Amino acid sequence: MATDNPFSPTFGVPPPVLAGRDEVLDDISDALETGPSHPDFTSLLIGARGSGKTVTLNAIADSAESLGWLTLSDNASPKGLIDRLTRATGSLLTGLQNGEPKRRVTGLNAVGIGIDLEPAPIPEFPSSLREVLSELGELLLERRTGLLITIDELHSGDLDEIREFGSVLQLAARTRPKPVAFVGAGIPAIESTLLSGAKATFLQRCARHDIDRLDPQATRTALIEPIRQRGASIDPTALENAVRTTRGYAFMVQLVGFHSWKAATNPTTGITATDVVTGIHEAERRIGRLVLAPIWQDLSDVDRKFLLAMAVDDGESKVAEIANRLEVDLQYTSVYRKRLISAGLVFPTGRGRIDFAHQPTRDWLRNNPEYLDNVDSP
Repeated sequence: MATDNPFSPTFGVPPPVLAGRDEVLDDISDALETGPSHPDFTSLLIGARGSGKTVTLNAIADSAESLGWLTLSDNASPKGLIDRLTRATGSLLTGLQNGEPKRRVTGLNAVGIGIDLEPAPIPEFPSSLREVLSELGELLLERRTGLLITIDELHSGDLDEIREFGSVLQLAARTRPKPVAFVGAGIPAIESTLLSGAKATFLQRCARHDIDRLDPQATRTALIEPIRQRGASIDPTALENAVRTTRGYAFMVQLVGFHSWKAATNPTTGITATDVVTGIHEAERRIGRLVLAPIWQDLSDVDRKFLLAMAVDDGESKVAEIANRLEVDLQYTSVYRKRLISAGLVFPTGRGRIDFAHQPTRDWLRNNPEYLDNVDSP
């Protein structure tokens, strides 16, 4: 009997099947093989929360390792990014100078070929991140390999630190191109924060890769392949219901898959339509707390009012009607429509029409105390 649930509805945990991301993985693998002249050698993954940025970032690091590259991964959220990167790259440099290969470094801890960087001191020489990267790059050139640096959660980091990192990486490679690649990940809001202004030149020049909703075929693959790999099956009608409900949102795919499997008496005899309905109900119950509430906290007042005005409708909304409810002109409304599409909260359903990306959003908003304060209920 298949008892182990193959799905992983936990942020950052790799799904059993990474579907729909082949293009970005191929583009960046090609960049690593080509070198610094490739436009994707420095890249940004941009997508809404729960779209799969972190797992894609991890898959890119795995791909780099398979090519024989060193990898260094960090998260921008905690302060001290430059110091952490200096220690980590300094330890890699020391290891290379001593002839000890090190494959992957995550912050100050190494995984992969077993070394432990804690509590590795900042090398006495060279002393700065720029100097470390410059010398490390020269050694990597000699050895015909490279270093991939990945930084997640760019939207949560200190703007000055991240911009400083970009400037350092740019300066370290200026004398002659060095095999030090970079891939960062963040939500669409970084376009108007981190990537704006004169100090963000390096980051502005990074290639952009949108981590969008999965298309229906990729969604089917993400649902059905893990089930098949466990020797189980799913009713075709139930599968299509799950595909429609998740709307290609990667985290929702994992939630629905997990709870549908859990609802099944014996998945090896088939996950039924009833099991999937139960799984969808449980996923919709949980997604408000796990996804919608954190996104809501990051929205501006006008973004919130736009969504609350949409919640009046029982189905898709007309943008013109939203403008009327907010008592603003259509052009003004279009700006926020675009922002909310980028944030992954709404999606266009036709000319001048939009709907919520997640079906539970409407009920979640109607239960929000701000709903009655901002709009007239239908």
